[in-house]
Amino acid sequence: MGRRQFGNVRKLPSGRWQARYRIPGGRSITAPTSFVTKAEAARWLAGVETERAKASWVDPQAGRVALDTYARAWLRGQARLAKRTREIYEAQLLLHILPVIDPEVPALGTLALADLMPALVRQWYAALVARHSASVAAKAYTRLRQILTAAVNDDLIGKNPCRIPSGGAERHPEQRFVTMSELAALAEAVPDRYRAMVLVAGLAGLRQGELFGLRWDDVDLVTASIAVRRKRLRLASGEVIEDDPKSRAGRRTVALPTMLVAELKRHRADFGAGEGGYVFTTEEGNTLERSNFRQRVWLPAAKAAAVRCTSVATGPWASGCGCLPPRQLGFPVCASTS
Repeated sequence: MGRRQFGNVRKLPSGRWQARYRIPGGRSITAPTSFVTKAEAARWLAGVETERAKASWVDPQAGRVALDTYARAWLRGQARLAKRTREIYEAQLLLHILPVIDPEVPALGTLALADLMPALVRQWYAALVARHSASVAAKAYTRLRQILTAAVNDDLIGKNPCRIPSGGAERHPEQRFVTMSELAALAEAVPDRYRAMVLVAGLAGLRQGELFGLRWDDVDLVTASIAVRRKRLRLASGEVIEDDPKSRAGRRTVALPTMLVAELKRHRADFGAGEGGYVFTTEEGNTLERSNFRQRVWLPAAKAAAVRCTSVATGPWASGCGCLPPRQLGFPVCASTS
């Protein structure tokens, strides 16, 4: 009994040869190009048959969905993303992944998943580095690779075209945190109602959103501790959210040195609690907003204290030219101007 043939070849009026095969459901798949000889067409069919036997074959038509369409559907399906994280992912798609980055590189969003080749991804990545920065390129590459990994898992493409070694690795200059004297200068330079906040950030390591969301029922001056339970931030949409810190480890209890306990007692006596029991508020008793605080309080204080950033800061106190890290924890880089 003869071997069952996979697919078929036929000679075209042009004299070239065409290869075709059928998939479950009866639909016919034609090779993307014709062949000079019948043997070449047969070898192409043999290659497809081998891939299908290895379970690595995917329907070529499945990958014809545009990256724009698939990426947006992928993002909608990420049900467990925090709102701020979703906002960041949306911005990455709209600004760095889907649109034209360079006139010489086609917009990835307009291309079908199956048309995203490794060489094209490398061109796009290089354009991002040249027109934005290596950090922007690394973040966008990480997101694109994540999306296309999902496409592989969905059997839309056979392999992920994101194959740049260490393409998602970000390299930051070594950070130098403020000294105790610089921290003291910053605490003296801000208005008195923000002095305790600067010191809590510098000595207890609370991030900006954690300080903005801190309430007096989180502070235990008897046991000298702060329970970090939430962060407060405003999204680009204008929505204000208060939720858990960035990670499970972010929910923590921080021990306070004696001098911070004294500062917080004085702060409560002088300024009380804002509406909702917030520890740090504006002069009107309202919650703090990052942009207003940065412009009206932080930048003038950083200038007055002669403390400036020595590199682009990405942490919670990032300001472009004045930011506050604690001595030990992960805040932006600062240095004295002297």
